[in-house]
Amino acid sequence: MVERNAGLVVEVTDGDTLGYRGNLFYDLAKNAVIRLAYAMAADLHAHRVTAVALAPGLMRSEAVLDHFGVTEANWRDAIEKDPYFAESETPCYVGRAVAALAADPDVGAETGGLFSSWGLAKEYGFTDVDGRRRDWGSFFPRKVREIVEGYRPPSEENMDLFVVRTRQYQVEGDPAAADEAARLRAYLERHR
Repeated sequence: MVERNAGLVVEVTDGDTLGYRGNLFYDLAKNAVIRLAYAMAADLHAHRVTAVALAPGLMRSEAVLDHFGVTEANWRDAIEKDPYFAESETPCYVGRAVAALAADPDVGAETGGLFSSWGLAKEYGFTDVDGRRRDWGSFFPRKVREIVEGYRPPSEENMDLFVVRTRQYQVEGDPAAADEAARLRAYLERHR
């Protein structure tokens, strides 16, 4: 790529925020990938090589399908076990995000950035293999809002506290999400 004075390096991470990911080692690994893309962007800029970090949503990989005991043909059966699975995406979706970036003649302007499959789907207009445009970035906060505004008491079995805490980590420190972070903190305080 350096010799050709062109190229695209895509690091795949988890989450399109710099917020804490709930576990020191997991957080370190996923943020290191984001930082790696940022540093490569700086080092490779002179060679017109673009480096970015890209986050898929809840991935419906072969391992995840196996975990739920389903296949790609009947994956919707797993939604009963995990309602978040409704917005899961195939590996092709993030692959289409990479292809869209690679085909963009102005991708160099994005170097060093952190992107999501759902954000790039909106920008470039691609869909998942079933024709749907997955949007984990809207789906997950909406599900968290339903928990916080709901009336059922949280329990560890239904993972409500984990899900709210995860979202709180995502938005903590983001000035644009200060109100949401305060609501999430209050919810977590009430349900200690």
